[in-house]
Amino acid sequence: MRAFINTLWPIHCLLCDSICINKKFICNDCYITLPIYSTSTNNICNTLSFDNTYALFNYAPPISSLIAKLKFQGDLSVAKLFSQYWIDYFLNKKSLPELIIPVPLHHKRLKERGFNQALEIAKPIGNYFKIPVDTKSCVRIKNTQAQSSLTAKKRINNVSNAFKLDYSISVKHVAILDDVMTTGNTVSEMGYLLKEAGIGRVDVWCCARA
Repeated sequence: MRAFINTLWPIHCLLCDSICINKKFICNDCYITLPIYSTSTNNICNTLSFDNTYALFNYAPPISSLIAKLKFQGDLSVAKLFSQYWIDYFLNKKSLPELIIPVPLHHKRLKERGFNQALEIAKPIGNYFKIPVDTKSCVRIKNTQAQSSLTAKKRINNVSNAFKLDYSISVKHVAILDDVMTTGNTVSEMGYLLKEAGIGRVDVWCCARA
C-alpha cells in the first residue's frame, strides 16, 4: 500500500524538486550539500539552565531558507523533514528524555502564524519514541520581538521573564525543542524555570545553530 501511494503521490525534494527515492523530503544529491552540525561540537554548551545542547545543522543555506519556508510560508513538510532527521539522530541513543517541550509561541503570534513550528517538529518524534509532548506546562506570557531582529544584548532583555510554568512537571529529564538557536537566551530562560521546578536534566534540541 505504501509503495502504491508513493507511486501516485511521490515525495519531491524540498530543494531541487526531484523525486526522492529515499522518502525523506531531501534527495541524496542535495543531502550532501547540507551544513551538518559537527557532532564533536555538540554537548559543549552547558550552562546553569540546561545540561546538553544537540543540533542537527548549522544555520546556513539551504537550512536557513528551509526554516524560513516553514515559519513564514507554512510548509509543514519542512517540519516533517526535521522530525525524521531527529528520529534518525536519536535512533540508537539510550538517554532519551521523559518529556519534550517545544518552545511555546505567545498566543498572539500563534494566532498570526496558525501553528507552532517547534510543536510540528516535536509531534512525530514523540509519537515514534513514545515520549509525551507537553504544550501546557510552559507558556509564553510576553509577546517578544523576533530574536533574529535584535542585537545580542537586546535579546537577553527581550526574553527576560517571557515564560512561566502553569503546571508542575514530575519527570526528571526534559528536552526543550526549538528550530533555531543563536545566543541561547530563549532556551536558557525556559531552562531556568525547569531547573527551579526541580527538573534534574534539561537538554536542548535545536534544528539549527547559528
